[in-house]
Amino acid sequence: MQEVNGNTQRVVSVVIRVRNAAEQLNQCLQNLKQQILPAKTRLEIIVVDNESTDGTDIVARCNGATVLAISTERFSWGRALNQGIAATEGDVVLLLSADAYPADKSWICEMLRPFSDPDAAAVYGRQIPYSNAPVDERVRLYKHFGTDRKRFDKDNLGIGPTGKGMIVSNACAAIRRSVWQQTPYDENIEAGEEYPWSYNIIQQGYAIIYQPFARVYHSHRDRAFKLAWRHMELLKKNLSLSKKRLTGIRILRWVASFAKRRLLNCMWPNIPLSVRLKGLVCLPLEIIAFAVVGFCPENHSLKPKLKLLFWR
Repeated sequence: MQEVNGNTQRVVSVVIRVRNAAEQLNQCLQNLKQQILPAKTRLEIIVVDNESTDGTDIVARCNGATVLAISTERFSWGRALNQGIAATEGDVVLLLSADAYPADKSWICEMLRPFSDPDAAAVYGRQIPYSNAPVDERVRLYKHFGTDRKRFDKDNLGIGPTGKGMIVSNACAAIRRSVWQQTPYDENIEAGEEYPWSYNIIQQGYAIIYQPFARVYHSHRDRAFKLAWRHMELLKKNLSLSKKRLTGIRILRWVASFAKRRLLNCMWPNIPLSVRLKGLVCLPLEIIAFAVVGFCPENHSLKPKLKLLFWR
């Protein structure tokens, strides 16, 4: 670990959620070891492991991280974060995906810089797609993680309870621990726990900062059924927060919306032709996967088993 000053007083914490990602986690932790820390600062790393079977927990401990276990039955994205943050010591807690790698040695310093604003409750950084990222991921990241700094507060209009209108991501974020203690993440939300949390925080008078100089490499490259499950989690979260039910008509519209978005993304400029063609070739299978996942029975005892099946 590179430190500007040998005396350690302040603690900065990192929480990483993971399941069966030993190789990615190792690279993530190696990159964290290379970070240049502010003076008189010590870094602690908490890994929340969801029943990994590939040695992920061993990799974490070998890299100096503290490992907390969470079962598949109890797992939710918000609960895993709450468990990890509760175990930290730092006044600021950085949140990072196991497959997100800081792009340079200044990532931590850049993530901490906006907290000089006393109203800043959270910060999120820029995500740069990997070279093998599919077309949808490239377009999503290009649209939402640009080079301009942004500040979200109560003066920003158009931000609803579902988070629509603001693109914050816990794949690369930081949170003021004192704010989290007052308002922890909702543990019952399917996915996208950061969106309603951010809305609630802003309503309380806090601000959330987008810091484009804090850069990580991160993008998803999911197989068809995992992609469908991930999108279904977000759909259920949005419907729940909007007080709406999941109906057959809504599922069909959801599938059609996905297909339409893919076709439009394949026309996006400055994306390699091979990536766009692959997006078109994969689309029929992904439409089938979305329909299968969408019409799976809503059975709470069956849900963890289905997720394990589709999340491979």
